[in-house]
Amino acid sequence: MSLGVDIDEVAREVVVRLHGLDSWMALTSTEHLPFETITGARVAPVSELTSGRGWRLGGTYWPGGICAGRYGVPGRSGARQLWLVFRDPEVLVIDTTLERPTRVVLQTPDRDELARRINEVKRGPTDPAMGERHDA
Repeated sequence: MSLGVDIDEVAREVVVRLHGLDSWMALTSTEHLPFETITGARVAPVSELTSGRGWRLGGTYWPGGICAGRYGVPGRSGARQLWLVFRDPEVLVIDTTLERPTRVVLQTPDRDELARRINEVKRGPTDPAMGERHDA
């Protein structure tokens, strides 16, 4: 799997880059998620997310093996999710206010650190002594 998730604090966005076979299976190579559209990032079990995954609208699916590409959102006409998941039981989930994608679900080995960093940048810097937010 060749997946890149970059947190660009200057441009204030998360950039998801898929390469090689991953981009072919997901039918996409790059997704830009501006921080103002991100509502949160977390690590979640795949089993808790599958009921919220609608019809495959482009990509690859093999039961128990791979879920890659664009998927609908049940009950939300026009809304899309981007998935790139193989067999890991836990994944990185980035939720947004966008319709496309409303959610990005990625299998990545550094999912805990990425979720922490995205949420940290989203909140803004804090002063550990004061416990308050600073706007730089």
